[in-house]
Amino acid sequence: MKDSYDVQFGKSFSWDLPMLEGYAYRFIKTNAGAAPNQGFKNCRIAENIKDKLKSARATHVYINGWHIMAYWQALWTAKALGLKTIFKGESNDLKPESKWKWPLKKLILTSFFRRIDYFLYIGEANKRLYKKYNIPDHKLLPGLYCIENDRFFEQSLKANNQKAILRNKWGVPTDAFCILFSGKFISKKRPVDIVLAAEKIIKNPSIKNKIHLLFVGDGLLYEDIASRVNVVYDKEKGLINHFTKDRVNASFTGFVNQMEIPICYAIADCLILPSDYGETWGLVANEAMATGLPVIISSQCGSAEDLLKPILPNLVFETGNINSLQRAVEWLILNGFKKKQVLDHIQKYCYSSTINSTLAILTDAVK
Repeated sequence: MKDSYDVQFGKSFSWDLPMLEGYAYRFIKTNAGAAPNQGFKNCRIAENIKDKLKSARATHVYINGWHIMAYWQALWTAKALGLKTIFKGESNDLKPESKWKWPLKKLILTSFFRRIDYFLYIGEANKRLYKKYNIPDHKLLPGLYCIENDRFFEQSLKANNQKAILRNKWGVPTDAFCILFSGKFISKKRPVDIVLAAEKIIKNPSIKNKIHLLFVGDGLLYEDIASRVNVVYDKEKGLINHFTKDRVNASFTGFVNQMEIPICYAIADCLILPSDYGETWGLVANEAMATGLPVIISSQCGSAEDLLKPILPNLVFETGNINSLQRAVEWLILNGFKKKQVLDHIQKYCYSSTINSTLAILTDAVK
């Protein structure tokens, strides 16, 4: 795949997985310079998709969001042709609504939603959002958010056999409790909160473990994070410092692509996802749990009540509350967890959820 520049990662890259193999596809023409993350109007369909849908004898159209004009164009075209529509989005009901924005938002989204025949909800907070818009139960089907559980599990198993070697590569002591952050170093993900909590943990006399932070990713907040810790390993310079007892120790791997990311989960002792409401789910938590790794998730993340509350509620912390995050980490260190419990629970979040719901929709259409 061709490299593209990611502003938030601050680098150009392409995914190292064959994303377009095994199925027929074509890209729809869009406006010049189309960019889905640059505003509603900056990604528009620039060809006649009505004729394309007719020639394909389409019966259903799957729409994956509402944040760009192209999705609205696809929806309006589908309904003009009398086709059934299936929708799957990430938004949830967790973020408080602005009193003056809510009436306008409700008016706009109600117009969108009344043209949708079926909704695939990714989790409970997402499902509640649709209920808030009075979507009836018979239109709601599970399409639980997931990743390739088997691939992550199998690749992490291979890495487990080299755990000491891999830790040594990034300067992580073999006897340290390794806390992993994986993602973009941007404000909504709040990576600095992990450093602030770690500063408290290393001063707690009841915690005898060495604490080491492993930051996987890159972004605008790199310098801010690095300035607050003893950098043992740097993405550009390699190993540069020794582990110290006086400051929080951290390693920065830089960007790690999909085929290698299971290695990071294999050498860590937990993952922390400290994001605010901007994290409508956080699939990094699915990835970690698919390897059997426990996760600590902020209460404002969309996945917290689905992935954690049923099995490890003590690992959900109040967003932005450093003491709450500290308590969650210390609880995990002192109490541990059952790997099988994590693996069994994450298996509910797999492709079969969406596949079965979609098959039910298509089967119903031919009755």
